[in-house]
Amino acid sequence: MHREATIIMRHAVLLSFLTLFVLIEALHAGDAHVSNNQTGNITVRLAGFENDHGTVKLCLCRSEDEQQGKIEEFYRAVTENKNRSASWVFENIPYGRYSIKTFHDENGNNKLDTNSTGMPTERYGFSNNARGRFGPPSFASTAFTLNSPQMTIAIELK
Repeated sequence: MHREATIIMRHAVLLSFLTLFVLIEALHAGDAHVSNNQTGNITVRLAGFENDHGTVKLCLCRSEDEQQGKIEEFYRAVTENKNRSASWVFENIPYGRYSIKTFHDENGNNKLDTNSTGMPTERYGFSNNARGRFGPPSFASTAFTLNSPQMTIAIELK
């Protein structure tokens, strides 16, 4: 009887290891889904412009450091606005988690102008239409996941 209990215990341990192995492989397969060179396009539609002067700067970010400007953004783009709206397509972007930040560079100086207290004087926005308190919103509040061939993000500039 003791021998039978030992055999059952060995089988239970083996079954546990096999189950764990299958779960780990399934998790890796999910990662492979994201990293199998799958790409998609992100169409960004912008509204809320006060005029059609200057250009619109957009940045696609992959991390908090990129979004906060501590390191260079993953992808930068410049477009024009017409009829107080603009759009841009980030093409062939690898599946993953991203954030978008944008601003209306009305005077063409390539920076978001601010007043003496640091408040922006040009219109700006973030994906998910997130807003920060006393600074830009966090990456987590602006992040979205690209996991399909086409995605559209609408941003209302404030």
